[in-house]
Amino acid sequence: MTGKMWQVHEQVKKEIAQNSDYKPNSLEFIEENQSETQNLIQEATKLYQNGKFGECAKVFRQLARTTKDLEHKCETKGKYVDRNSLNDLTGKEWLRHTKSWLVVDGKPSDIVYDIKNHPASFPPALANHFIEYFTKKEEWVLDPFMGIGSVLKSARDLERNCWGIELNKNYQEFALNRVKSNGSLKLDVVHGDARDAVSFWKKKKYPAVNFVITSPPYWNMLSKSRGGVKSALKQRVESGLDEKYSELPNDLGNISDLNQYLDDLYSVFAEMKRVLAVDAYVVVVLQNIRKKDGEMEPIAWRFAEKMKKSYKLKQEFIWCQDQKFMGIWGYPKTYVSNVHHHYCLVFQNN
Repeated sequence: MTGKMWQVHEQVKKEIAQNSDYKPNSLEFIEENQSETQNLIQEATKLYQNGKFGECAKVFRQLARTTKDLEHKCETKGKYVDRNSLNDLTGKEWLRHTKSWLVVDGKPSDIVYDIKNHPASFPPALANHFIEYFTKKEEWVLDPFMGIGSVLKSARDLERNCWGIELNKNYQEFALNRVKSNGSLKLDVVHGDARDAVSFWKKKKYPAVNFVITSPPYWNMLSKSRGGVKSALKQRVESGLDEKYSELPNDLGNISDLNQYLDDLYSVFAEMKRVLAVDAYVVVVLQNIRKKDGEMEPIAWRFAEKMKKSYKLKQEFIWCQDQKFMGIWGYPKTYVSNVHHHYCLVFQNN
């Protein structure tokens, strides 16, 4: 770190140590954030000096989000009241979580090679946003499509118990290796099918689940080629990374018929009601899909309508990505958008 950066960093630590408005573990957050902040500043400065203003602005947006997240981690905002039965947030912290959209991109430090090998992982920061809103410390979180463990990592960091299910043995093993037990917390990933969630729950003798967050396969979109310019999917294949979740016949991502996919996905959550606490919330991350013929299939909306048979549909959050690959789809004849948003559908057990 340059001398100037070091002086600023030390001054920040001094101010925090003397200020009662900051949380006791704020210095830890500052130390963790130090290297990433420095790298972003240096990258933005270099891009600006080279006249790459568009790329520079993109880095500054990322820096702004990183710094804003650090503020929320460090500062005590408002006072917690005992009558809060949903989470451990103050009123001001609660307010931040009720905005209906959020921009989250994975940090470079989150993406080791094993995670890159998963074709559709989401950043722990996304799980953080919902877990800290819909649970209290030491409550139970479930991810029935665990993948490589983003939810597991988030739950550990936020001091929640968590278990999940993952069909792909390689991903299940990586998810378990990604986290270490934190004191009395229970962190587990079962190798198996999400359709068997109730059986696993009974066998493990876990208590009722307080919150479910998951991102199931978006139908069989990973097997669909868009043609045209080289897509991120094609680049993955050329790099030797996984193109799809698995070749297993019971993988929901391998179902070709959309109606069958929606029926099977709904059946997972309909059966899962048996493991949920009363009034527990469920967040399902999905995306509407554009087929190769140019027609959009509103998968998220159709799934939400099905879920209303068993759950209350409470709301939708929009998860936006700002750092995702951009392809010049459809040029120069037809409209095809770069889809950089997902629907985080919020349901409640009833």
